[in-house]
Amino acid sequence: MPAGLEVRNSPSGAGRGVFATRRFEKGEEIERCPMLVAEPDRGDDLESGAEGYVFGWGDGRTALALGYGSLYNHSYESNATTLETGDELVISATRRIDVGDEIHINYMGTAQDGVWFDVL
Repeated sequence: MPAGLEVRNSPSGAGRGVFATRRFEKGEEIERCPMLVAEPDRGDDLESGAEGYVFGWGDGRTALALGYGSLYNHSYESNATTLETGDELVISATRRIDVGDEIHINYMGTAQDGVWFDVL
């Protein structure tokens, strides 16, 4: 289990989410998630049984984040950001995150549209 994090049900109704068990400061790395990456013609292999938990990983590839990487919920007013670094997804705080706060990322980078579900 990554230090300072826990998974529990989100009060937003979005299923499980990742919550801080310690304070994270702006710019601090929260988690470094290894990625399982499938080539374009093998993406269905990862999605089978993991639908809704996989990422597009450039050039038509599909990836599944290990650790808690696939459990962070979406918000356009996120408190964390992602950076793809080769075969890892690095999650860092964009502002201070206090104990008990749910950690959110914007699935669309900085875009405000394009998600495939209703945003609360």
